Amino acid sequence: MKIKMLPNWCKKLGLAVFIIGIITSGIKGWNSVEDCSPYQSNSVIKSESSQVKKQDLELITPNNENLDLDGVIVIIGMFIYMFSKEKIEDDYINILRLESFQLTSLIGLVSIIIIYLISGNISFDIDSLTNLFLIFYLIIFAIKKRIY
Repeated sequence: MKIKMLPNWCKKLGLAVFIIGIITSGIKGWNSVEDCSPYQSNSVIKSESSQVKKQDLELITPNNENLDLDGVIVIIGMFIYMFSKEKIEDDYINILRLESFQLTSLIGLVSIIIIYLISGNISFDIDSLTNLFLIFYLIIFAIKKRIY
């Protein structure tokens, strides 16, 4: 089966987009750290009468109207890098891609099941899971490519 891939020069483009996303996310995160006190938590703070104040929720919860574009840029950069051809593209590279995807999926599912069994109240963001999946895939693919 022949897979349509981006040209090899898109690896450099994907890496540049990824680095730009990481830098802008880091700058945004650095600026938000300066605004937070060390004692502020992400849990819901209840008032003395055990009712949640609207002011507390506005301070604690993130603004859902703003899309985290930095995270999206990072993911797009990794996808561009991932779907770009290698310099020497053959059937063996496609097999390595398939094996890397299978191993990454297996590791991801097993780790999520183990984490859920240890603590059932842990919640994950979809962008965190996507980033971890893509990073694990790229690492496993690079290792398999170097070994074989």
